[in-house]
Amino acid sequence: MLIPVDLDLFTFFYTVGVILFGSLPRLRKNARAIPLQYQFEELPPQALSEAQSKYLASYDKKLAAMNYSPVSTFHSINFAKALIRSYSNPMETSRCVVIILATTVKVKGKPSVTNSCTMEFITRFSDDKILITRNARLKSVMDNPDFRIAQDCPSVTEPSELKKKHDARAASLSCPVPPAADAASIFKEANREHERFSAYQLARGIYRMHPDGNGYVLSDKTYRRGIRNFLNPFAHRFSLRSFLPAALAGVALPVIGILMLAPKAADAAQATGFPPVIASDMMTCACYLVAGALVGYFLERHTFVWAFLITYVAVHVVVGPSPQPLPYSLFAGLVAHAAARGKRRSGVVLQPQPAR
Repeated sequence: MLIPVDLDLFTFFYTVGVILFGSLPRLRKNARAIPLQYQFEELPPQALSEAQSKYLASYDKKLAAMNYSPVSTFHSINFAKALIRSYSNPMETSRCVVIILATTVKVKGKPSVTNSCTMEFITRFSDDKILITRNARLKSVMDNPDFRIAQDCPSVTEPSELKKKHDARAASLSCPVPPAADAASIFKEANREHERFSAYQLARGIYRMHPDGNGYVLSDKTYRRGIRNFLNPFAHRFSLRSFLPAALAGVALPVIGILMLAPKAADAAQATGFPPVIASDMMTCACYLVAGALVGYFLERHTFVWAFLITYVAVHVVVGPSPQPLPYSLFAGLVAHAAARGKRRSGVVLQPQPAR
């Protein structure tokens, strides 16, 4: 007796295997050296695009209500593709930083750009420790040194709320020192922190020296962490406000399609002479495709894994473990990935600059 092949399960584990065993050489090949010192360039307002100015203006307005005003807008010309704006309040010991990071990946050989934005409040202390409260949504692959206290609040989007969490943690630490309040001081502080942070990563085996001795490169240990994070859907923090509609749509639509709409489509097709099996499969597939698109739209990251977990595991809990005739969850995962990429691309305000 032949056992039916579960195409979804087969393609999912095949894809995971390719990622696990095929990503490391590609990551090594595409690695970019991390400089010993960052070279920063301050940007005047006229150097920003209309989209960039409009995007940062939304933060300017919210931070102005907290008496924080822009000090400097700049980028690094020898490493990350990022646009950074630093804010200060003369009555506060913390400064705020908004970082727009551009990431380029190749999709079918063509570069595709996405942006992510992180907001941070930073306070330095007399014992040489530094507190960073941020809303970054992606888990770091770096080790965190004792002198660098990182407080992650990925679901916080309002500056005032992030500042409250920062102040609450800062109150338990030593005496704060005045923050950097001009571009030269900010650049100096950033390179000082980069130097001792890099020394720690080097000692921990996260970095290794570049063969020419003029920078650092990530170690295989770090790449493996990145691969693990890529496959771990919880490495990217998300809010329940995003997850619940994705999970509801990802489960409900396939279940409705399998139990209700597909049989009705088959009955309607039989009356017209169209093959009922094909009509049933098409209706089920359509439900999975819409479900995948909604999963990708709401979650944006790790969409292939999430689409499988939601449209395969959760759906099979409801309808039973019998294999479907087509890899519907694979189709949902591909659509989820495309929908997430399209959403991120529509919000791009920072294009990568050529290396100098």
